[in-house]
Amino acid sequence: MLIDHLSWPLAVAHRGARSTAPENTLEAVAAAIDAGSDLIEVDVHLAADGSLVLCHDTTLRRTHGVALPVAGLTATAVKRWPVRSASRLGLTGWPDVPTVTLNEVFARFARAPVAWLIEAKYPPAPTGALLDAVGDAIVDHVFRWDLAGSVIVQSFQRRPGLRAVAAGLPAGYIETAGGSNPRELADQGFDYYGMRKDAPPERIAAAADAGLRPLVYTINRRSERDAALAAGAAGIVTDDPLYLAGRAPGPDLYALGTWPHGHLPSPVNPVTGVLTGSALELAPARMEAGVPGNYTAAVLGSLSHEAPPESWTWDVRVALLEATSATRSAQVQFCMGSDVGYHDDDHGRVDCYNVLLRPNGTLDLYAAADGAGVRIATATGPAVPVSATDPVYVPLRIEVSPTHVGVSRLDASGVVAAAADPRFRGGYVGVGVRSVRARFVPGARA
Repeated sequence: MLIDHLSWPLAVAHRGARSTAPENTLEAVAAAIDAGSDLIEVDVHLAADGSLVLCHDTTLRRTHGVALPVAGLTATAVKRWPVRSASRLGLTGWPDVPTVTLNEVFARFARAPVAWLIEAKYPPAPTGALLDAVGDAIVDHVFRWDLAGSVIVQSFQRRPGLRAVAAGLPAGYIETAGGSNPRELADQGFDYYGMRKDAPPERIAAAADAGLRPLVYTINRRSERDAALAAGAAGIVTDDPLYLAGRAPGPDLYALGTWPHGHLPSPVNPVTGVLTGSALELAPARMEAGVPGNYTAAVLGSLSHEAPPESWTWDVRVALLEATSATRSAQVQFCMGSDVGYHDDDHGRVDCYNVLLRPNGTLDLYAAADGAGVRIATATGPAVPVSATDPVYVPLRIEVSPTHVGVSRLDASGVVAAAADPRFRGGYVGVGVRSVRARFVPGARA
């Protein structure tokens, strides 16, 4: 696929479709093509024998389980270790898959209906000669496979891109906040500017005004995509191209046990998400109260591809594994109009309902308007056992009609918290924790 034939803005698959398959592998590239991506981004290191090995990090520790530098090994040596699929959240069902070179990727996919974004990686403190060498190696692969109109060369260093420019290939320079002078980059021959999603919108706009095409990374929520496009992004780099395009499998991701990797956010106190059988276990980084108070939400998907039904019932089982006090909570958010995660301390973002199940047995139902929650119903039942070794699941049922919302415990307590409230009727569901470890198991939805 020629870059000139693509439709803008571009859907760019990050490290392949790394929410679906292990990153920087043939499997991830195949998943990105199946997802309909326009551009597939992969990371390459120059190996000791001159090969280009697909790997993001400077060492194989995270992805392969061995603390060896990629650049110090030949491709044959690197390929002794497979990519450990279990190291990636949500991919525990995958077997380990082979490490591959860029030559192997092009051998299989050079004629696929996609274009390529090849990122030049390098060891710490690289020399100019090494940066030129990795740029030249990418250029050599592009011409060897007759892909001159289908590849963009990019890096966090300028020199690999400048080698591509000298060879007549399009190039991009990546930064975080976009602090370089975009007109200077354009004068040097760069066409693309990689910018992180938290780059100030005015800098994204300035890059576009200078004639660069901003590629904004890494965006895994539709709300973030929309904000980046409004700022002038020419491409959205995502781990999860299926979800972002609205083609995620099935009408109810949570009930199907499909955990989109990219929906787990990184707030002040990051979440740790672990798949435990069919359950998702969430834990804040620290169990003590913090600022913000160790609250983390994970948006797990939409209720349907189309507009959500007027009335629906949804079941979930919740186990509390560890808590700092009897008033901490595991939480379920629903009727969200956006896939922005709800956060108690982040006002002005999300309208939704929020169910809080506390270890002391209290069941609270909040309405969160502009991020500020107001309790609209509460009920108290028997305490919920808290145990990391022998978890006890509490079955909950959430019911929504055009005029009412409610949540009930389906155990022997029969506790119900309900209210007449028709305000929020969105299509997204999420789960969260506040100073409590919790495990969530999907159930039925009607």
